[in-house]
Amino acid sequence: AAAPMCATKKRARDADAGPSSEPFSKHPAGAAQKPLPKSATILQRVVHALRARGGACSAPAIVKAVAEGGYTDGAKVRKAIKAGVTAGALQTSAESAAKFWVGGEPIPEAAAGPAVATEELSPGDAGGSPVAKGDAVAIDYTLSLLATGEKVEAGKKFCFTVGGGDVIKGMDAGVVGMRLGGQRRVQVPWQLGYGKRGSGPGVPPCSDLVFRIKLVRHEVG
Repeated sequence: AAAPMCATKKRARDADAGPSSEPFSKHPAGAAQKPLPKSATILQRVVHALRARGGACSAPAIVKAVAEGGYTDGAKVRKAIKAGVTAGALQTSAESAAKFWVGGEPIPEAAAGPAVATEELSPGDAGGSPVAKGDAVAIDYTLSLLATGEKVEAGKKFCFTVGGGDVIKGMDAGVVGMRLGGQRRVQVPWQLGYGKRGSGPGVPPCSDLVFRIKLVRHEVG
């Protein structure tokens, strides 16, 4: 028997950009998934990409992930995302309305990003105020590469404003909480250091760093 006209229209809609009415199978975020069949709808490709990524993603990130899976019509992917939210097949993240996840499922917590690791070598003035964002500081420091231990730089009374964009993010984070006269060893992952470009001949790309710091001046901001 011929399929009812409404069902025929529904299948045509699904093949374009609209959400499928069939439930998506539950699948752990970030886990390996079975390849999608060639007949998969665009929305199914979006859900597949989100689960592969393991967390809420922006529309551009979804478009890129779906393209990596072989479907490159970004405009139709964006249309499918919008239709998916309207139909409840997708949801926006509480963190940002511009990020999306599978509808009806808890949004996975974002993985913790890279962070500095500090070791107190000397606590400094116990009665002094700890360094906070916005404070002006001066430090004596040495910089070494974590991988080799090679010392590549040193400075005296180097001044900057914490959180003001004057230094790498790892240095900003590394001095927070220090007190006048205190000394620290600060290990900085490359993402919070000089990144993929490195710095001059001494710091190669993607280098984890080790600073030894002494706080010699502190002005509360």
